[in-house]
Amino acid sequence: MSLGACGQPGGEAEVGEADTSVESTGAASEDSASSGATDVPSTDGSESGDATSDTGIDVGEAHGLLNFTFYPETAAGLPAELGMAGAWRTEPFTTDDFFAVQAWGMHFPPPPSEANTVVNNAIPSPYEWGKADTWVTGGNALKLRGGGGESLACLVLVQDTFPVYLSDDAEFFDPTCAPDPAKWVAGESYDLVAFGGEGKDDVIRTAAVAAPTALTVTAPDVGTSLVPHDRADDLEIEWEANGGEPNRVVIRVIDTFGQMLTAHAVDDGSFTIPSAELTKLAPGPATLTIAREQIFDLGLPDGDLRVVLRYEVWADPDLI
Repeated sequence: MSLGACGQPGGEAEVGEADTSVESTGAASEDSASSGATDVPSTDGSESGDATSDTGIDVGEAHGLLNFTFYPETAAGLPAELGMAGAWRTEPFTTDDFFAVQAWGMHFPPPPSEANTVVNNAIPSPYEWGKADTWVTGGNALKLRGGGGESLACLVLVQDTFPVYLSDDAEFFDPTCAPDPAKWVAGESYDLVAFGGEGKDDVIRTAAVAAPTALTVTAPDVGTSLVPHDRADDLEIEWEANGGEPNRVVIRVIDTFGQMLTAHAVDDGSFTIPSAELTKLAPGPATLTIAREQIFDLGLPDGDLRVVLRYEVWADPDLI
């Protein structure tokens, strides 16, 4: 993986004083019977949830984003990692990857909405956190639970100002908030638990989201570090296809200075980055990311929560 201008899995971010309490503070509101928000799930992952069904919840006005991403081991030797982070805002998010913002200080603009399209993001502007009062505390934790176990994103104040939900193994965090890659299970359905915090009920959405299947990249060689690629040639990307909807494949190529190409591909097994776009990038070690995504929009009392689940492969080609 290129270390140039980019962050990487395993990076650290400065945080403020944390509230890692995840105890239930009210009666749980849920889609189906459950004994409480902190119970171990009984589902075996075979249930299917409809994230757009009418649950009878009075949906709030805030905008929420929760990332749940598995990063397999890289050719450069970085171990497998679970990336989980989220937040609530009164303004829409300008990215679908808030974990990258929080963990590595990287702003990944959303991919183009049209499939089989590549855009040149140049060097994306730094992420705009905006005014403190546009960030909302939606409770004291967000949880995803499935057959692999429970993953918690616990409340922490970034820069002592911005409420963020993060899975982290920092010493001041409760150990239950530590990320565990084994709890991201390909193809698994997950319950969403939104802990309400003081004066607010917890909400449980049973089998509301599902992780995509694992992504196997067959070209280029992502198992070898710094494989040369001539920018005058198209970059052919191939993977084992898994059908179309609801999967989306997002591909990024980032040069050593942070210039970025972003593509939205159909999950049909191949996509080509044209040489005309690659020649706009600088020569040298680069970062290539290929992600299979599934996205679910859930209506909760705090607002609309977008949950993005990814299997994301990182590689570090050498552009020449």
